[in-house]
Amino acid sequence: MSGYRAGVALVKRRRYSVDSKQCLEILSTVGDAYNSPLSMTELLERTAMAIVEQLRLRGCEFRLLSQDQTLLEYITSYGLSGEFLGKGPVEADRSVTEALEGKPVVISDCASDPRIQYRAEHAKEGLASSLTVPLKTRGQVIGVMRVYAGEVRQFSEDEIRLGEILAAFSARAVTHAMFHRILDNVTTAIRSSLRLDAVLEAVVRAISEDLRAKGCTIHLLDAEDKELGLRASFGLSKRFLEASKLRPGRGISEALQGTCTQMLDPRREPSTPFNEKAIEEGVSSILYVPLMIRDKPIGVLCLYTHHPYQFSEDERHFMKAIADECGLAIQQSRMYSMVRQSYQTLVNDFQIWFESGYRQL
Repeated sequence: MSGYRAGVALVKRRRYSVDSKQCLEILSTVGDAYNSPLSMTELLERTAMAIVEQLRLRGCEFRLLSQDQTLLEYITSYGLSGEFLGKGPVEADRSVTEALEGKPVVISDCASDPRIQYRAEHAKEGLASSLTVPLKTRGQVIGVMRVYAGEVRQFSEDEIRLGEILAAFSARAVTHAMFHRILDNVTTAIRSSLRLDAVLEAVVRAISEDLRAKGCTIHLLDAEDKELGLRASFGLSKRFLEASKLRPGRGISEALQGTCTQMLDPRREPSTPFNEKAIEEGVSSILYVPLMIRDKPIGVLCLYTHHPYQFSEDERHFMKAIADECGLAIQQSRMYSMVRQSYQTLVNDFQIWFESGYRQL
């Protein structure tokens, strides 16, 4: 065995530990950050900085799953160069497969492990070992926190456990920021146009992309409040939309009665009439949110997730707030259409009167 390989084997057997003082310093820094008016990115950057400096690591980065679940999109980092961070798209199905299943992943030698997508770039950056911890919230993995060491090593159980605790704090901050951003983006979309279809299309896109959800739909009742029709959708196939239209299930009916309800997992709820199509589509949880105007239901907003997800009361409150904004937009658009129609009728009547008077002359 060469000297390098022998050294690697020796270091792989060596385990590092984190002492109580380091833990307290990290948790104190992170706690102070969460109690201050910082943005999500600033909170994650403070967390990354505390981890790197207290544990004497080389770097730390946070990435979130893209809306289609294929890439890990960069959010923020500490200790890593711009050249390394700009190395290229990070595919979700490479070194973090186990992390996306909810398990921490330790890679002792980034230079040789085939799970590392950019081995040469890791070596150039001086990153020898890595620990990837999933960002999980209520059963769903939304991204990863990855820390790097400058030497080939094994991460101790204490370090992994500390990473999981910090990842849990971080996931909460990310989720909270997502819902706030949705509300901001939906409000912007509503103010951007008076055309109802354009507004609704912008709303379902914003919700899907900001939440990294599978898709979103908006269904509205007709003028007689009898038929529910699809008015906007994003992220879902026509085949699935047709199947859910033919047999919508109890979620739609409960939402039309003013209740925000949820299907946690169609695969485990046989009462879902389109569960087979949902499985084929890659849909797990479905949240049905009533669209109301003056306590009268006018439609339903449906949010579809990639993985089973239990929406919290706060998150349901945010979705109801978003639905209320949509309700106002629908009301404004309908009023605009009525005024425009009245105006056009007036113009037509004036034109007829003018032409008839001109002929008499």
